[in-house]
Amino acid sequence: MSKRQGFTLVEGVLALIVASGMFILAIGTARGFMRPLRRDPVAWYQVIQILEQPGRYRVTRVHRHSLDLMDAKSGNHALSLGVNRKGVLRLTNEKGQGYYPLLRQVTELDWTETKMTGIVRLHLKQEGLPWQTTLVDLRGDKGS
Repeated sequence: MSKRQGFTLVEGVLALIVASGMFILAIGTARGFMRPLRRDPVAWYQVIQILEQPGRYRVTRVHRHSLDLMDAKSGNHALSLGVNRKGVLRLTNEKGQGYYPLLRQVTELDWTETKMTGIVRLHLKQEGLPWQTTLVDLRGDKGS
């Protein structure tokens, strides 16, 4: 029997599989690679429904990318509505603490005031979807 030098084809492929598995474990994978985008067409309407609860939220200040709100249901606590760096539209307290996610995969968001007090225009872009625009009633009145 002669002495063998090098790897066989099967050993080489097996070594590449093990090396690539270790590489993926070491650096991780992108979120989009592991979990492809899931689009929920109803989520947009659910966000508006949550925000427009009669007598619940009242807008106090409009910033371009966030809103300051008062929550009448929890004793007039100040809240902030904005998008974090992960692209999640969420409600937090004025210090940015707490986490109530409303909508995921938000890439751009613009709030603008209208002539009517408490009604704001929401212009929102989600990943892979067209721009969406609507008026949101945040007057906090029970009769609206």
